[in-house]
Amino acid sequence: MGPSSTSPREHNGEASSSGRVPKPKEKERPRSFDEKTRAACWRKAAVLAGRHPERWRQDTAGNIVCRRFWSCHGCLCYEYDHIVPFSKGGESTVENCQILQTRVNRSKSDKSWVEKAEMQGASCDIKFTDKELDVIEMAVYGDVIRPGKQCRCKTVAEMIGQVKSKDHVAACDLPYNDAS
Repeated sequence: MGPSSTSPREHNGEASSSGRVPKPKEKERPRSFDEKTRAACWRKAAVLAGRHPERWRQDTAGNIVCRRFWSCHGCLCYEYDHIVPFSKGGESTVENCQILQTRVNRSKSDKSWVEKAEMQGASCDIKFTDKELDVIEMAVYGDVIRPGKQCRCKTVAEMIGQVKSKDHVAACDLPYNDAS
């Protein structure tokens, strides 16, 4: 028989087919934030005054974001951001997590530090009024909840006067006097 083409080390599982000895496996660093970390990150973000804190927050640049609009591209959308970028050794922990409006997060990219003014410059130009936020909240959640007050959408039957709801939560009488 001729000489073997495989070395004894390969037979013992110590070398790969390329002849290199594999490195011991490093502990894998998760790139994304898990559900528990995202929830804690949301809780540590600034509360938007007069709005339900489980639905609305402000990002680090002061932009309003809606919890249901995670990982999309609109003005109320946001992403979970590594404060110290993952590519620069940042871990996927609560301490290294912040919410940022999607546009701001994309402009921050892999920078470790961005001035607040620069983040605000990357922010969406649209600023929403309370009335617009009420309409958005009604459309997204089906009701408007404010600290100390809750209301819901009227059903079509209620709106045309065919039925009076037995729901204990009142239909919204939003605090606007204008006709628009």
